[in-house]
Amino acid sequence: MIKRRRVAVIGAGFMGSMHAAIFANMVGCELAAIVDPNLELAGAVAAKAPGCKVYAGHEALLTAERDLDLVSICTPDNLHLAPAVAVAKAGINIFVEKPISSTVEDAQAIIAACDAAKVKLGIGYLLRFDPRYAAAKELMISGKIGEPIHIYARRNSARTEGPKRYGGKLPLALHVTVHDVDMVLWMLDGQRPVSVYAQQTNRLLGASGTQDSLAAIVRFSGGTVVNFESAWSLPAGARHMIDARMELIGTEGSFEVQCGDSGLYYASNETSREIDTQHWPVVNGRLDGDLARQLGGLLAWLDGADMPIASGRDALRSLELTLAMMQSAQSGEIVRLA
Repeated sequence: MIKRRRVAVIGAGFMGSMHAAIFANMVGCELAAIVDPNLELAGAVAAKAPGCKVYAGHEALLTAERDLDLVSICTPDNLHLAPAVAVAKAGINIFVEKPISSTVEDAQAIIAACDAAKVKLGIGYLLRFDPRYAAAKELMISGKIGEPIHIYARRNSARTEGPKRYGGKLPLALHVTVHDVDMVLWMLDGQRPVSVYAQQTNRLLGASGTQDSLAAIVRFSGGTVVNFESAWSLPAGARHMIDARMELIGTEGSFEVQCGDSGLYYASNETSREIDTQHWPVVNGRLDGDLARQLGGLLAWLDGADMPIASGRDALRSLELTLAMMQSAQSGEIVRLA
């Protein structure tokens, strides 16, 4: 018999609404509540799941709902701390959309609260559930690649995507680069970053409070050198919605993960665009792809299955390296990590 999990989602925006839609259609899961100060927005998301309740804040949620198995936190990064600590103290497992927070101090406080309450904490790095990156990780584990020498990680997208959605509220590095930082740390398990040098540009998007691009070179303790390239300044008419790839050269072999082409390109007399088939495509009326696999794996993980869910400490390491890149880009100096 499948155990039924009761789940609440905090945040009814772009990611929160997708989490809610996936949980609402998942076997063995009940979407119990949506939390957002914008009750109209929360109500619209909750309406898609019969019986789903709406609350304006996490305090009201935790007062009214006593038997939740999981709370998914999809608020802006700088607002993760308060709900995460409160949910942990209530003895409920937590899933936080990446990054874990916008500061190291908040990340450490979230981890400490979950440790003290003995609840599970997972962080939303969905590329761990992309079949291409997952297969590359298996190549690393198998020994076929040997010792890693060099990695190149690129993730560029159009100016009509992230900048339009977040309006300068989120730095490029914490929205985009941090995905590849998590992937690199996952591939280089056992190594730690020792130095970072980065540069950034803000010619196009500086006025809106964010960056056009970021380039960084990171040296790791095992001698591996990694080049990161991130941008959300591609023209609106760029062929690829997300131009992403990872190349790793090792002593025994290499791999290339190519994510630039979704495999489905649409054109009419008025427009042309690539259609997502990777992260959260709609298939037969339901959200699918990496995000759905991740949230399905999350519930299995709660039941004890071995799943590649990023831990709080994984996410802290990703945050520390990403913030070091931002520091180097702003100062123009090499940042050395302890």
